[in-house]
Amino acid sequence: MTKKFANVLLLLSATIILNSCSEKVNNKLVAASNLKRLGIKEENLHSLDSLLGSALINNWTAGATALVAKEGQVVYYKGLGFKDRENKVLMVPMDLFRIASMTKPIVSVAALQLVEEGKLKLDDPVSKYIPQFKNAQVLASFNEADTTYTTVPAKKEITVRNLMTHTSGIGYGFGDKRLKMIYDKNNIPDLATTQKLVLDSVMQKLGTLPLGVQPDSKFYYGLNTDVLGRVIEVASGKPLDSVLIKKIFEPLGMNDTHFFLPPQKTRRLATMYSETKEGRLIRTEPVQGKNTINYPVSGAKTYLSGGSGLVSNIDDYAKFLQMLLNKGSYAGKTILKPETIDTMTVNQIGNLKVGKANKFGLGLEITTAEGAENGAKPGKLSWAGAFNTTFWIDPNRKSIAILMTQVYPAIHKKELYRKFETLVNRALDEEPKKK
Repeated sequence: MTKKFANVLLLLSATIILNSCSEKVNNKLVAASNLKRLGIKEENLHSLDSLLGSALINNWTAGATALVAKEGQVVYYKGLGFKDRENKVLMVPMDLFRIASMTKPIVSVAALQLVEEGKLKLDDPVSKYIPQFKNAQVLASFNEADTTYTTVPAKKEITVRNLMTHTSGIGYGFGDKRLKMIYDKNNIPDLATTQKLVLDSVMQKLGTLPLGVQPDSKFYYGLNTDVLGRVIEVASGKPLDSVLIKKIFEPLGMNDTHFFLPPQKTRRLATMYSETKEGRLIRTEPVQGKNTINYPVSGAKTYLSGGSGLVSNIDDYAKFLQMLLNKGSYAGKTILKPETIDTMTVNQIGNLKVGKANKFGLGLEITTAEGAENGAKPGKLSWAGAFNTTFWIDPNRKSIAILMTQVYPAIHKKELYRKFETLVNRALDEEPKKK
């Protein structure tokens, strides 16, 4: 028996055991009546099992969880593979994941709640809340040898709207080599960290550093939502985690979403893996330079990264997405007004583009007719996380979908996302055969 064939058998055995263990949960959430009522053929959803199974076999990931819901009814809810492959710990749907940039839409909603309360305005200058952002400067030249640089004045003040649309000119170190060198020198983390840092002082320091590009000149992905998190703290007078718990997590019943995991939940955190160019999947080293993947369970547990810091699972995140699809309400609780959702989900960047053709609202990418791929329809709302988690909201199909794995770097991320979306849309669109 070859090693690969043995691994296939092991994987199939694990899937059978997992489905058996999760049968009660699946029966509760994915009733056959849902599929029949919604006109979805159950066999079409089996293609998702095959896709995720092949991803495990091909070493794209060690394990994955996925959820698809239409009209508020869950039609696919699975955990496949291993949470910890080396120790043969199976993945189950309730397992927890570092969701990285999928934190951003949640923090954006918290900011919009403050807008509704009159404590914040979209066109407020950021300097009203963090004075160091007054008179911002933009990089003009940069010397890699000694990290010295020259700047020119920003042509306008950065606003809260700029933060929510990534048009402020604030970048990420991993996206701009110049900024990486500047951020490293000033200890500005791109992602959540175990260092003993606090949002207040880090954002003050960031405000004194140059922008990568002029505000409003382009969609320039960066630390904007981390800055927004600090704006929320100042505007509300409360720490960011307290705001999210009180205003979003508790009302929606998102009991497994945290910046830092309680001790009793640490065993549910999925192991992080890395894809190699040679086609191997290896367990990620806990510490890589200044970054560490252990921030949810160890370290100082003081840095509330609004752009990347949350841990969650498909159950909790589905509640959040369903709230957005429902125009701001879920399970009898109103999180945002319908008109606020309308503002959040329409183009806020004018003629600028995300990628080749898409637009951006307030915390969400918006698919255009020109940018639609994989069976997506215009108006799809989406975003993803660096550690290989993704979601979308499809208002046309009245559906949501979430896929969570833990792989960084993930060489086959785009291929996995593309195939997953294509199969989901095909399953939701195809008419069942009449008997």
